[in-house]
Amino acid sequence: MQSRFLLGLGAIVLLGGVFFSASMYFHLKSLLHTQVVDKAELMLSQVDSVQQYVRKVLRPKMFRTIPKDQFIIEAMSSSYISRKIMDRVGQYEGQGEGVAQFLYRRVSENARNPKFEINAMEREIMDRFRADPLMAEWEGYQKIDGKEYFLTARPVIFYDKCMHCHGSPADAPQVLIERYGDSRGFGRTMDSIGGIDLVGLPVDSAVSQIQEATVGYIGVYAGGMFIFFAIVQVFYNRLVTHNLHRLTRVFRDRFQDQEDMKVLERVEEMDEIEEIVQGMEELGDHLVSARTQLRDYAANLEMMVDQRTRELSKEVSERQADVALFVLLLDQLNQSRSRQEMWQSSLPIIARRFGASGAGFTCMLATQNFYSWPEPGVRPGLPETWQDILTGGEALFEPGRAVIPVGANDSAFEGLLTIFWEDRLELKDQDRDVLVALGQQLGIAMENLGALDNLIRQKGLLQSVVEGISDPLLYMDGRCSVVLANHAARALGRALTTEAASDEGGAEALMPSLFGDGENGADCPLRGAMERGVPESREVRTRDNRHFSVSLYPVGGEEKRLVVYIREVTNEKSMLARMRQSEKLATVGQLAAGLAHEMNNPLGVIKCYGELLRNAVDTDNAREDVEVIMRHATQAQNVLQDLLNFARPGKGDAEEIDLAQTVRKSARVFLVQAEKRGVRVDVDIEPEFPGLTVNGQAMEQILANLFNNALDAVREGAGKITLKVFSDPVAAEAVLMVADNGGGIPADVMDRIFDPFFSTKEVGKGTGLGLAVVYGLVRDLGGRIDVVSDQGAQFFLHFPFKRGE
Repeated sequence: MQSRFLLGLGAIVLLGGVFFSASMYFHLKSLLHTQVVDKAELMLSQVDSVQQYVRKVLRPKMFRTIPKDQFIIEAMSSSYISRKIMDRVGQYEGQGEGVAQFLYRRVSENARNPKFEINAMEREIMDRFRADPLMAEWEGYQKIDGKEYFLTARPVIFYDKCMHCHGSPADAPQVLIERYGDSRGFGRTMDSIGGIDLVGLPVDSAVSQIQEATVGYIGVYAGGMFIFFAIVQVFYNRLVTHNLHRLTRVFRDRFQDQEDMKVLERVEEMDEIEEIVQGMEELGDHLVSARTQLRDYAANLEMMVDQRTRELSKEVSERQADVALFVLLLDQLNQSRSRQEMWQSSLPIIARRFGASGAGFTCMLATQNFYSWPEPGVRPGLPETWQDILTGGEALFEPGRAVIPVGANDSAFEGLLTIFWEDRLELKDQDRDVLVALGQQLGIAMENLGALDNLIRQKGLLQSVVEGISDPLLYMDGRCSVVLANHAARALGRALTTEAASDEGGAEALMPSLFGDGENGADCPLRGAMERGVPESREVRTRDNRHFSVSLYPVGGEEKRLVVYIREVTNEKSMLARMRQSEKLATVGQLAAGLAHEMNNPLGVIKCYGELLRNAVDTDNAREDVEVIMRHATQAQNVLQDLLNFARPGKGDAEEIDLAQTVRKSARVFLVQAEKRGVRVDVDIEPEFPGLTVNGQAMEQILANLFNNALDAVREGAGKITLKVFSDPVAAEAVLMVADNGGGIPADVMDRIFDPFFSTKEVGKGTGLGLAVVYGLVRDLGGRIDVVSDQGAQFFLHFPFKRGE
């Protein structure tokens, strides 16, 4: 039987191992696929962003800057720029120069540069786009040079603006003809698919790691199952096989005659279960024989029952008084709240039951207290052997007196119960047993009273601990009613709502403020957490934009209970938002620095040749044209310099300045612009505002950017701009507020206002760098910036006071 059991169990374990190993392998493959799809989408989005920037910003700017018959491939070709940038990105992500972590190909038919001519695999992908014009993207796995790649491709569609360079050779820029000739890259038609953008990610290494992990899991599983089989075999032998053998040995020991031995010989040819079945059949035969004997005995049973009934009736009448004693004592014990009350009410009852003239109890512990009846102040007399009675636990019964040890168990006694009779009465054995049992029950009652007193003290201690927790803590029942709440929870409830007038009402007010009126239509918004029975956490936001982390801990049992722990995380979320903004600015700054560096060199060449032309021409018209070239080239360099300043803002030497005086001086400068547009400027400086060590030039640049934004946001003739400086002694910070009464900042763009190149102004009225530069300068000065949109935009700049200020 053990062999069949282990074989079946092994088959189940083997199938389970195969199932879980396959599940883990396919799950890891699914995770790998999700990661490579997301990364490929990110690469293509980066390519699209670069190409859109070239087409919509850089190329139109270049066409307006340079003559129409000129074309700069390095600055105006979206294909050229996207390839160069993706090559650099690939090198930076690799382990060394030229080692790329992904494959990027922008190829086409009859490519202008033969290096980017489409191959057979890429042509097959392009044919799929042509066959299905609605298909915007293709993805799949392919072998390239012996390595497996995950590929994502998008079609390259030629639009109207592409025809300038890819239409007729006669219309193409001369620089393209000179570099690539007039036979390749032309003849495209509008809205046609001429090529693809392809991104490939190698997956060989990841697949190998998945396979190694799966093999490792199989090894661990095999080892675990080997140990499991060993443990199962040990427990099976101990709990099943050993006990079955014991049962079979019982049958062998019980059946010793010749016929029984023949039955046992047949049983030994079977397995263990069949042995037990055979034994039960033999047992059934013996039961039939015993039944016959019982039928004969039943004839005399009625006479025996009648005789025993009379004896029991007599004994019951004797014990009714004992039952009444215990019931009465139980009622008195339930009403007692201390040991003194218990003994004062119990001693008269015990003495009356046994007809005693007096009774008393002496505590033999450290207190040495005693209680007596009918004379309360008289200590009960004890025999000389009271120590032996107390340590041995044996009651003393002598004529006229009984001494019974009182304790909850036979190993610990707290005192002695003494009962006196004037007529030297000797008790019956049954009465002695009742008194011994009574001593044990009274000991249990004393122990329970002590435990109750200790429980009351522990409850007070627990209440003190809960009230001492600084974070809000609630204990709630299944109807979401607050059973217990600490002071922090009640204070938070009163702070979140004006309806909680009382201290206890504050805790009940937390439910609608944090969780609403119901969850999925249920009366209790937290019933789902109670039903699931597992701890969970959630984050909620109140109407005043405060954030709280709420941890829910269900308490088991038939009646659902829930412990709710609340912690405010508003400051943590604000800090995380500032960290994300700083990381975003650093990333965009690196991109801006790279673009500015690549474009500054061609502009320098343009200005150099412009100077040569200005000195060489001899007509006024020619000089004016050269001046136009020089002016626009200088303007482009200024824009690039702004980009470089944004990417690498200069620290400057810190100087001791009076922030209040700087605000006043800047306000006088801004007032000229404001008066022209009918805008009022209010300056509110806190009296005796302390000085602040910051970079004066940076502070003026911050004020200028914020004031210009506010001036653009308000209406002419009805606008108002407020500059306010005050200190926050609690946070040890100086605060500069720049506010306007304009339309405010929409909630859906509040998280993007500090992003570089993002602007809500009309095209041509802003570069989107002003607030990004302000954010970077404030950060470099060691401060932080908060924004509130309430009847206009309000910017709060916080600068910490340095030690000693």
